[in-house]
Order: sequence, then structure tokens, then C-alpha cells
Amino acid sequence: MNKQPQVTERTKAMLCKAFWSMYRTRPIEKITVREITEKAGYNRGTFYLYYRDVRDMFSQIEESLLDMIDDLVADMLVDDDRIDIESNMGVILKAAKSHSAYMSVLLGDRGDPTFVTRFKEIIWPLVDRYLGITKSPDMSDDERRLLKEFYLSGLVASVTTWLSMSNRMPIDRFIAFILGSVFTNLPRA
Repeated sequence: MNKQPQVTERTKAMLCKAFWSMYRTRPIEKITVREITEKAGYNRGTFYLYYRDVRDMFSQIEESLLDMIDDLVADMLVDDDRIDIESNMGVILKAAKSHSAYMSVLLGDRGDPTFVTRFKEIIWPLVDRYLGITKSPDMSDDERRLLKEFYLSGLVASVTTWLSMSNRMPIDRFIAFILGSVFTNLPRA
């Protein structure tokens, strides 16, 4: 279809940036294709080369972020019974930080609850391998579900808050703080 992939990516990035500048402060229902294209400096036809509508654009942004995180987690889980949670969290946090304009909104109060649920599902195997909740014979299924939600919700809230901080602490310090404050004295798998 397109013979110039760099131009395509740059155009899509400009359209997404224009959309995102509006979505940060307005509901998606109040954003039009016309506003996006005017802000990005393109015509409406250009928008429709890549997206069906504003919701399709939003879905593609979410999907690309979730795919990136899913790939990172899958790479971390390959051939390894034990994980190095500090370096693994660092990789995910670096990715989240590099896309913080999107991630802080999507994980926050103005975000999409489906995105948060899918994000939790993606990172759960990594967290569970570290904590060993699924394999713990001393817990009922209900207790496992409660702990899973407790840890995942706490991590998502902490990451969201960290991403929104104007004077964000360095990643390594953030990880050490979370691990030292929350994940100490736990039975590990």
C-alpha cells in the first residue's frame, strides 16, 4: 500500500499526537476527525488511510502499547524458573516511561478500564513467578484471586502515580522502594 514506511509512521505519529493532546482533557466522544487532522496539519482523507474513525485510532494506540508490553514480558518468561524482578520491572518501567504520555492517561482515572485489565493480565505471569501465588498450596482459590488483585492494582496505581510525577524518581530507586516496601518477607516460588 505505502511505499514510504517512514512517512507513514511519521504521519500516524502526528495524527496520534494531535488526538492525544485532546484526549488528555476531553472524552473521546467529543473529539472529531476534523479536529485531529486540523491540529496535525493533514486532510481528513489522510486520516482515513490509517483509521476508520476516532475509536479505531484509540484502539490501535492501546493495542500497540499492550503488544509491546506483552512482547517484553514474554521475553522475560522464556526458559527461566526464577526471574530477576528488579531488572524485569526496569525493562517494563523504561517502556512505560518512554510512552508516559499515553500510559499515564490509559492507566489513570481518565483511561480505559479494559486497557488496565489487559495490562494486568499481561504482567501477572511475571509478578506471579516472583511471588509464587498460583503455586502456593497454603491458599484457597479465593485467597489467590484476592492477593493477585491486591498486588496488580497496587503496582498499576504506583506506576501510574510515578509516571504522573513531574519530578519522577529514577527507575532503579522506584523499583527498590516498591520491592523494599511491599514485597519484603514474602514466600517466593
